[in-house]
Amino acid sequence: MPDDIKIIKYFLWDHYFLKYHIKKMTQLPSFSTARQSIEEFLSSQQGLMKQSLSSCTFTIFDLETTGFFPTMGDEIISIGAIKVKDLQIQYNEAFYTIVKPIGRIPKGIQELTGLPEEILNKAEPFPVGLSKFLDFSKGSILVAHPASFDIEFLKSTIKLWSLPHFSVEYLDSHLLANEKFQGMRNYLDELVERLGIPERERHHALNDAIMTAEVFIKLIEKFDPSKMISELQ
Repeated sequence: MPDDIKIIKYFLWDHYFLKYHIKKMTQLPSFSTARQSIEEFLSSQQGLMKQSLSSCTFTIFDLETTGFFPTMGDEIISIGAIKVKDLQIQYNEAFYTIVKPIGRIPKGIQELTGLPEEILNKAEPFPVGLSKFLDFSKGSILVAHPASFDIEFLKSTIKLWSLPHFSVEYLDSHLLANEKFQGMRNYLDELVERLGIPERERHHALNDAIMTAEVFIKLIEKFDPSKMISELQ
């Protein structure tokens, strides 16, 4: 849980600061574009979970954020993604965008992600980054590790911006790993080492998405390619 000081600061100041700036930006064309992108993406999801593993396209993605609690003012600062088609990673179909946060970025987060304030301040706002990501991901199933963090953080941020409800089906590669390696720690670092995945610089959204995709391919090798996606959940 966030510490008491962060909670008090959020409700006394940050909450109103975020709401004020979000309200101003909802008047911009990029906000309407984001609404349309959400609606088109959700429409493109129809029937995907009934497809087979071998016929489905997956978008494996990762978020870099300023913290763990979007309901306490933490924000998305970058999104990375890569496609998997025909059970093969499409290294030439990659996506990466930096997102300008509204609040100040802790120095530790800037150092961890390699995204200094001067770069973040020149980035595009969340609705623009979201639209680009959803347009890239249209017609595919989202996969994250763990999806319980990335998907929920994305949903909470979309809700904070008063955008359409993001009700999406997805796969959680962390749960697939827990099924395969029962009783073991199955976070990305452990799986990369255990499965012999080439290690890339961590806490970069695209690098983490690529390593997650490489882990995902290893995890689904045991499944019949004709198996329906819904059977993996």
